[in-house]
Amino acid sequence: MKNKIRSNHEKNKKTFFGSLYRKLKKQEKEEEKEREAYLNILSSTLNLPSDILTGAPILTIIGVCEISVENYKRILEYTDTSLKIVTNVGIIQVQGSNLKISYFAKDEMKITGRLRQITYCGTNS
Repeated sequence: MKNKIRSNHEKNKKTFFGSLYRKLKKQEKEEEKEREAYLNILSSTLNLPSDILTGAPILTIIGVCEISVENYKRILEYTDTSLKIVTNVGIIQVQGSNLKISYFAKDEMKITGRLRQITYCGTNS
């Protein structure tokens, strides 16, 4: 009977790529921290609001019927009573009745309806 030689190629490939991706993810997080620190210093030096440089969400509420959201990433949930929006700093939830997205662009949207509550739900990482 012949002994079959088993290749460890697949096992080694998974191990190698797993550690490579972990290193890349760690490096990416470190670079993001450095970028944020740099942008905060730049913002304070130029006397600019930090949201301009860091892409923080800007919410403009007009009365109880309209809210504009700038610097959002994507829509997570959308019903006529609740809207969850992913931003760079976390998830924002808008609750009310007859909620409608009047318009949206790449990084800006306008929500109309009877606004009841706006909640910051924390980080999305």
